[in-house]
Amino acid sequence: MAERELGDVGTDFKFEDNDVKVWDLVLEPGQSSDWHHHTNRYVFIVTRPGTLRTEHDDGSVTVSELKLGQVVKGIHHAVHRVTNVGDALYSNAIIEMKGEMKD
Repeated sequence: MAERELGDVGTDFKFEDNDVKVWDLVLEPGQSSDWHHHTNRYVFIVTRPGTLRTEHDDGSVTVSELKLGQVVKGIHHAVHRVTNVGDALYSNAIIEMKGEMKD
C-alpha cells in the first residue's frame, strides 16, 4: 500500500454498534471521496444512481454505472477513492460488518 493520508469511508457517519457501522457517501458531480481503507467487510446500497470512477491504490482505475437500489459487495481491505463523474448528485449507504465473517 502506497503511503498516503487516509480519510473516512463515507461523508456522513450514521450508526455503530458491536456488529455494524453505517455511513452515507454523498458526492456532488466532480466531487471525490477521501482516499480510504476498508478494514471491515462491507456492502453499499445505491440511494441516488450515477457514475463513479474508482482509483485503486495499485494505480488502476475503474468506472461503474450504478443503479438505484443496487447492492454491491465491496472488497475487504481495499484502499481507494471514488469520484462522481456523472452530472447529478450521487449517494450510497455503506454498511460495514464488524468482527469475523466468511467471504
